[in-house]
Amino acid sequence: MMKSATFIFLMCLMIGLNAQTEMESHAKQEMLKHRELQSYNSKRSLSRGIDMQHLRLYFEPNLSNGRLNQASAKITFKAVSTLSLLVFDLRRELTVDSVVFRNNAINFNHTSQHELRINLGVNINANTVDSIAIYYQGSPNMASRAYFREVTASGPNIATLSQPYGAHYWWPCMENLNDKIDSLDVSIKVDSGFVAVSNGLLTHTDTVGNKLTFHFKHRYPIVTYLVAMSISRYDKYVQKAFLPSINKEIDIVNYTFPHDNLNDNKNKSFETIKMMRLFDSLFGTYPFHKEQYGHMQFAWSGGMEHQTMSSMSNLNYDLIAHELAHQWFGDKVTCGTWQELWLNEGFATYLNLLCYDFLRPRQEWLNVLNQFKEDVMKLPNGSVYVNDTSNLGRLFDYRTTYQKGAMILHQLRWEIGDKAFFDALKKYINDAQLSYSFAKQTDLKQYLESESGINLDDYFNDWVFGQGYPEYNINWQQKGNELVLNVTQKPSHPSVYQFNVALPVLVIGQNKDTMLRIDIKSLEFETIVFLDFKIKEILIDPYHQIIAKSIVLFPLDQNTMISIYPNPSDNMLYFSLSNSDISGWKITDATGKAILEKTYKETIASGNIGSINTSTLASGLYILELLSTDNRKIIRKINIKH
Repeated sequence: MMKSATFIFLMCLMIGLNAQTEMESHAKQEMLKHRELQSYNSKRSLSRGIDMQHLRLYFEPNLSNGRLNQASAKITFKAVSTLSLLVFDLRRELTVDSVVFRNNAINFNHTSQHELRINLGVNINANTVDSIAIYYQGSPNMASRAYFREVTASGPNIATLSQPYGAHYWWPCMENLNDKIDSLDVSIKVDSGFVAVSNGLLTHTDTVGNKLTFHFKHRYPIVTYLVAMSISRYDKYVQKAFLPSINKEIDIVNYTFPHDNLNDNKNKSFETIKMMRLFDSLFGTYPFHKEQYGHMQFAWSGGMEHQTMSSMSNLNYDLIAHELAHQWFGDKVTCGTWQELWLNEGFATYLNLLCYDFLRPRQEWLNVLNQFKEDVMKLPNGSVYVNDTSNLGRLFDYRTTYQKGAMILHQLRWEIGDKAFFDALKKYINDAQLSYSFAKQTDLKQYLESESGINLDDYFNDWVFGQGYPEYNINWQQKGNELVLNVTQKPSHPSVYQFNVALPVLVIGQNKDTMLRIDIKSLEFETIVFLDFKIKEILIDPYHQIIAKSIVLFPLDQNTMISIYPNPSDNMLYFSLSNSDISGWKITDATGKAILEKTYKETIASGNIGSINTSTLASGLYILELLSTDNRKIIRKINIKH
């Protein structure tokens, strides 16, 4: 048992880095795209007084330059309260030709603040359903990447990516997180030889001369930023995914560039089926199963979880997993405020990790967990909750919004147990009030508390709003059947006084081992555990279940007789072992950073005295690691006082 546990622990640090690197790359590219968008959050997060019931979009783009030669948005809405003024978001680069209300052209004002203000001329009473049509044309500002044109080896590609505040760069909308469009129709006219793709099902294609018009319908609620299109010369192929939860197959429709290897793309996209069945079993039926799912390739790095049809730069494993996961967390249930974007991105990133947990070799799963954990702790600060949503670099910060968001979910799984964790998430994502609508982290917290019976106020305060992570020093010794643990915690950031997640301690004996949960009682405490076997080794969090750093300060072999003096030390420190030769030593600080180290060409024989000049060290506590010739580390705390 000792060998297998140690093997897992060490191998997590050394192999399988390619998978994590790919995951990091696509998520970072996603963040970088969003960073380029202009931020108008202060005006584009408020309700505009209507409930968007149906949206019919029409586009006729010029494939040579991306210009929208003709475009229109026909919006059916219900008044939330009495109103006579409608305000939509639309960039000034687009020229509004006319606005039609009740079959009449009416006045409008397209302001320098990129607002289209429409005076209806009449009062519309609350709960009244009405409609309006907006006709426009022009060249969208492509610097934002919300709407862009790129030339590929297969020809031009026009595509969109509107998150978070970019939809109004190409269609008149209401950029908010409080109203979803109940249903959607999109028609796109293109030159013969090109294919247009959008959300939902392709119902039919019209051909007039050398022009094709593709018509799509989508009958699920959709948030503004997830409306999308892409146009290119495409290879199209369909794969089938059988979903046990509904006992039927759904189509996975793929549109890829012809210059890519079609067979390679088919092999890669086949992984979507396994992932969809996994998510289906854990979180409920694929949310848009009455229509389809698919991928549309676009000429931009990374991906975007456009509802029913994700935009993809490629079909690599992690990109497929991340964007598919968003169909549940982000599309079906959308974060109700950009401050809580981790409800989208942290979840999608963790579901990506779950594909390693359930579908890949265990070693890959442990490796990506370890890498995520290490990445989160590269800096001592960083909150999951976003205070400034106008700062898109902060909003889409990979380390906090993505990685830490995923790891605090994984840590919760350890804290409350698998059953409570997965039951809570399944109920949260299928809540009738949240499904195809918006959620806040208080909704998530309610389900986690209900299923676990644990008050999570402290957890959310520390890990969602707070910053940093705990650093542990652990001394241990065995006295008969008692394991005595002395634990000291130092939080890395002053926003959290004490982290209270249970500490996973793997205790390894000759023929037996056991995993302990050590409850955190204070910043410094002693606890005693009764064991019926002799301890050979202790590993702290070997399976990467919590976000924490730790140093074990007691020697792995208690029979090792060691002399270290003087301790505290001034300028010289002396050491010896009575039952093993010494091949080297290292002094580290509390974070594990090496300060001084030495390897001997000829070992210091058992009982002989070695020395270290400590005059260059600043006063404080350090860790001395003595390396013995029988491949052990003997670890002691030393105190330098000048």
